[in-house]
Amino acid sequence: MKRKILFPILLFIIPFFVSSQSTAKEWYSKGIELKDKKDYEGALTAFKSAISKKTDYTDAYYQAGWCCNELEDYENAIDLLKKYMPSDEKNKKNKSNELGFSYYKLQKSTEAIIEYKNTIALSPNDGIALRGLGNVYYEIEEDYDSAIEYFEKAVKEDEEESKPVYYKLGWLYNDKEQYDDAIKILLKAIEYDSEDSGNREELGFAYYQKGEYEFALTQLNKAIALDDVSKLGYYYKGLCFVATNRKGEAMSMYYKLKELDADGAKELMDKINKMK
Repeated sequence: MKRKILFPILLFIIPFFVSSQSTAKEWYSKGIELKDKKDYEGALTAFKSAISKKTDYTDAYYQAGWCCNELEDYENAIDLLKKYMPSDEKNKKNKSNELGFSYYKLQKSTEAIIEYKNTIALSPNDGIALRGLGNVYYEIEEDYDSAIEYFEKAVKEDEEESKPVYYKLGWLYNDKEQYDDAIKILLKAIEYDSEDSGNREELGFAYYQKGEYEFALTQLNKAIALDDVSKLGYYYKGLCFVATNRKGEAMSMYYKLKELDADGAKELMDKINKMK
């Protein structure tokens, strides 16, 4: 009788153990399926369920952290990603890039720079890390020389994925008074996104600074056509009219701008008043 009792117990225990392991895998697979469908909330729930079934399920921590980043839950993303312990170079880069993104979004520049540079140490040409560093230096640190350095590297090493930084790089060139470089990169920005009024504003400004007023006006008119409340579009148009001694048209821009940006309108009027 004892043998008959023990045998069913073993049969019960073994399937239960196997089921526990397979259930974690099933939850993980479900998470990947939902992630592919861009159901990040559902995917996150599935990955957390996998972790609850198997606490050392390291890949599930990464995927859960990734989903938290997509859901803009950056603090929890960091907590989950720190529990991901990859051994291979590719996944170490993935972890550092995701952590870098989380810290960047939380405005924690020191930590973001450390993580992105961890990636660069493994792969100097990694476009994600190069763009990430450019964004941190551009938006948080306001270290424009470093931002230019990393954005330029990103465009060189990973141009297809780096097209969204064209505008930022063009803005930076304008800030450094490198107007020819600004024009070159902003024309690329327009090729990438012809409907973004900001690209036209910056390009118009670059042409204005070079004294090429008609080229500037062409771009600024397009900026305003795309965005009829383009403060910079009206302001830079006003500057072009001041520069070409077209006071009436400059005043027209002043009245447009007055409705949108009182400070900008005042600056423009100060320049109009200095016209002969």
